[in-house]
Amino acid sequence: MEPADSNIAPGQRLGPYSLVSALGSGGMGEVYLAHDTRLGRHVALKFLPASLRKDAERLRRFQHEARAASTLNHPNVATIYEIGEAEGVTFIAMEYIDGVTLDKKISAGPVAASEIVDISIQIADALDDAHGRGVVHRDIKSANIMITPRGQVKVLDFGLAKASAAVDQQLSDVPTAVKTMPGLVMGTVQYMSPEQALGKSLDARSDIWSVGVVLYELATGKKPFSGATANETIDNIRHSQPEAIARFNYDIPAELERIVRKCLEKNPENRYQSARELMIDLKNLRRSLEPGSTVTVKPRAGKSNLQIGMIAAVAAVVVIALLGVYFLKQSRQEQAQVTSAAKINSIAVLPFKPLVITDRDETLELGMADTLITKLSNVRQVNVRPISAVRKYTGLEQDAIAAGRDQQVDAVLDGVIQRAGDKVRVSVRFLRVSDQAQLWSGEFQEQMTEIFAVQDSISERVVSALALTLAGGERQRLAKNHTQNTEAYELYLKGRYHLNRLTDDGFLKARDYFQQAIDRDPNYALAHAGLGEAYVNLGGWNVTTPKEAFPNAREAANEALELDANLAEPHAILGMVSFAYDWDWKTAEQEFKKALELNPNSPDPHQWYSYYLTAMGRFEESLAQMERARELDPASLSKVAGVGEVLNLMGRTDDAIRQQEKALEMEPNSGFAQWALGNVYVHKRMYDKAIEQYKKAIPLSGNSPDEPATLAYAYAKSGQRTQALRTIEELVKRSERSYVPSTLIAATYAAVGDHQEASRWLHKAVQQRDGILIFLNVDPMFEDLRSDPRYRAIIQQVDLPASK
Repeated sequence: MEPADSNIAPGQRLGPYSLVSALGSGGMGEVYLAHDTRLGRHVALKFLPASLRKDAERLRRFQHEARAASTLNHPNVATIYEIGEAEGVTFIAMEYIDGVTLDKKISAGPVAASEIVDISIQIADALDDAHGRGVVHRDIKSANIMITPRGQVKVLDFGLAKASAAVDQQLSDVPTAVKTMPGLVMGTVQYMSPEQALGKSLDARSDIWSVGVVLYELATGKKPFSGATANETIDNIRHSQPEAIARFNYDIPAELERIVRKCLEKNPENRYQSARELMIDLKNLRRSLEPGSTVTVKPRAGKSNLQIGMIAAVAAVVVIALLGVYFLKQSRQEQAQVTSAAKINSIAVLPFKPLVITDRDETLELGMADTLITKLSNVRQVNVRPISAVRKYTGLEQDAIAAGRDQQVDAVLDGVIQRAGDKVRVSVRFLRVSDQAQLWSGEFQEQMTEIFAVQDSISERVVSALALTLAGGERQRLAKNHTQNTEAYELYLKGRYHLNRLTDDGFLKARDYFQQAIDRDPNYALAHAGLGEAYVNLGGWNVTTPKEAFPNAREAANEALELDANLAEPHAILGMVSFAYDWDWKTAEQEFKKALELNPNSPDPHQWYSYYLTAMGRFEESLAQMERARELDPASLSKVAGVGEVLNLMGRTDDAIRQQEKALEMEPNSGFAQWALGNVYVHKRMYDKAIEQYKKAIPLSGNSPDEPATLAYAYAKSGQRTQALRTIEELVKRSERSYVPSTLIAATYAAVGDHQEASRWLHKAVQQRDGILIFLNVDPMFEDLRSDPRYRAIIQQVDLPASK
């Protein structure tokens, strides 16, 4: 930096100020220590370089800086005293800070986590005040932040500050020309946000990025983005991810690393949206770091012989660790706090996020949530959203509170993970949605051994945070572990992941992974239950024939119950087998009720029981069960649309249309929702609109035969016989290669008046144990058959009760 003026030097007198010594230089000028002879105090004087002082625009910018910064009055911001001029030199007189800049503090050695958090809170507080006054700093860096011997932070040099429109109005004498022109890059390159490096317009979120860079530097002693040239650095800022903090400093809490990474999101929309939001997370972290929050837990007996095994198994262990624990040795440190909270009636456990994006494994992240959901679902006092409801929140930018609002829950649990060698560091937060209050947080760091004790501890900790009193059976189920084999557990997690993809391929892969888990541990009850559920879906979604799917589902469910008679899931599976395959109505209802008795807050058994009640013609009861399923899982497309399906079969078609339109609002590209709306139009005899809906549904529904079959039916009912027969003939050909429910083909033949062919296909459906037969009495598609004596014989074979 060139001298500000050849006449400026220590000993020089400028008005009331006597220059003492040079302090340094910034982006807009040099700074001197001076003595204010009027008030007898030291001040810092900032001068514009001589060559730039003659530049009218730079001079205006310099004055604008002072006016913008002078609006600030905060203990963590260096105070501006005046703008002065003497000896032809313009200067700013500001508060002199006795301390060291953060860049010097960083160069002196590692900074403790608690001190980093304290410094960060003060920086965020200063920016919150500045941003609230319309001032964006635009040059936050470690050299522009000082810390006094008493630990007080002072943010210096709002030299690149940009006033908002509101401040511009207050400073009406400052010409518009001083504002940063498009494409003009200002600031210090290594601290620039991506948008600043590209010369784009900036807002407060650019400062938040720069704070993230400072925090990363405090934690590691390194800058997150650097390069041999400015252009290379900018390219890294735009496209690269910083290395994990844990690789340089394993003592930094995982929650602090999560905060830093959120500050450093490339897209401003994914960062903290305000300095206040950042400050809230930092203050919550500070509370969890206080000594009084430390908890230690002794190891559970019988777990010391667990093995880490292969890397994948260790990673699976990470999944569980994140869900929990106080941890297992007296030397463990957990940061936790509990605050008083309003009654929490519902919880969403979100998929956990990786600290290192390149190490992402969605199977493990979802499995982490799935395991905790399974445990917490045993607590009757709280509704826990199923994994099918939360699996969509896997995006790295997903905000936990927004997800909680979407799920209509009172609280959310989320966290991050980081594994280094044979150790794991996890951070968990339990947040109340209404006011974003942190009810509990845990910070864990340990060898990856006592996996299942980790599960127990985190679930118990959540219950403790809710101040719930558990019945004996609930506590026993909460603490129950179904396997001690980490490899079997990993395979089970993979099965659950693929099962919840809700695709034909996913069901097949889930079946295989669950079987492999059982091969590793034949006594793994949950794996048997998962296998049964996979088979139910294979049969229910027409991926395989009912005879291939449902007997295997029954065998798996019975095996699960032999191992654990208190599991709800196998009873629901047996209910579906008895209902859709055995046509044993009494047993089906008993099994559904047993499943709901064991776990009344599980949405799927309510939905399955609703289907049963519909087939029995008990529509009001059916609607109540489907509504309960929707209440427990309000973001579930199948349950929102399921309410519409029941309304349609009840004859409440206008209500059904409104409900299916709600489903389409949730997911416009859902083939299922498009198809379900088409079914209502068929019931209302609005065949042209039904055909339109079915045509929309077919390309969105993969290889499903249901949509082409109902399209053929709609063609037939609208008088388009040729197109109906052409479509149904294509399905007949397909049935030679893969499973197509014969009932769907029969309904179309009946609609075109060919009752002989319809009867033949219905008899074939009985031989196949076609699951759609159970709806013969209630589905409008079969109205053309009901006067046929052969149809009544089919009803007797299926043993359906007389229609009401």
